Amino acid sequence: MPANGTPRRLLAVAFATGCACILAAVTVIVGSDRAGAAAAKAAVIGQTPITPKPNCPTPGGGNVPADRACQAMGRVTGFQTMADGRRNPYKVRKPGTIVAWSVDVSKPTKKERKFFENALSKSGPPSARLSILKPKGKGRFKLVKQSPVVKLASVLGNRPVFTLNDPLRVRKGMIIALTTPTWLSNLADYGANNSDAWRASRERGECLNEQDLLQRSRPQQKVGGKRAYDCTYEGARILYRAFLERR
Repeated sequence: MPANGTPRRLLAVAFATGCACILAAVTVIVGSDRAGAAAAKAAVIGQTPITPKPNCPTPGGGNVPADRACQAMGRVTGFQTMADGRRNPYKVRKPGTIVAWSVDVSKPTKKERKFFENALSKSGPPSARLSILKPKGKGRFKLVKQSPVVKLASVLGNRPVFTLNDPLRVRKGMIIALTTPTWLSNLADYGANNSDAWRASRERGECLNEQDLLQRSRPQQKVGGKRAYDCTYEGARILYRAFLERR
């Protein structure tokens, strides 16, 4: 059990259900992260030997297990604290420059996509950006840099790589997080390790309640601002990676 008392396998937003524009500041390559890493000539942060596939769509038939239901991150900033037995996989251990990033996105059905958009106060199509955090102690983090937002509706079901025209310089000890201003189907529950865990930009007491998750949850997007990351979700992975050119 994590410190805030959230049970295993509780996700930020998890529901069983009944052409996008890429900003000019990034270039998208739809392909494997190996291809992206080769193109960027960079080390991959967040890659693990065993990587589950993100949930969605929900399998057909009745009595679908909870860990097989279509799930999504919803209006939140988060980062993995444990992945495939590795602690703090998104902590920068050597200074360098983030030149690209990638995300694994599943392809929800049309009905599931509409549900996510409506459930999150008509937030709109899936989108994401990379965020660079600096730990400030007591579970708080300062947002020091972020990449442009990219819309992902046109690449659902793929593993796109986004190369940055304006790379992000990072220092040792910083955390590479992922932000979605809307929603993002990159959550893996089925196939994740029981020890896997990720942390979200929500305050203590706002980790479980459905109204908190759907109406009050907000990503951290103000550069220079500090936020509490008091909610930890176990037994799940948020699937993304960053490409670092070391100094």
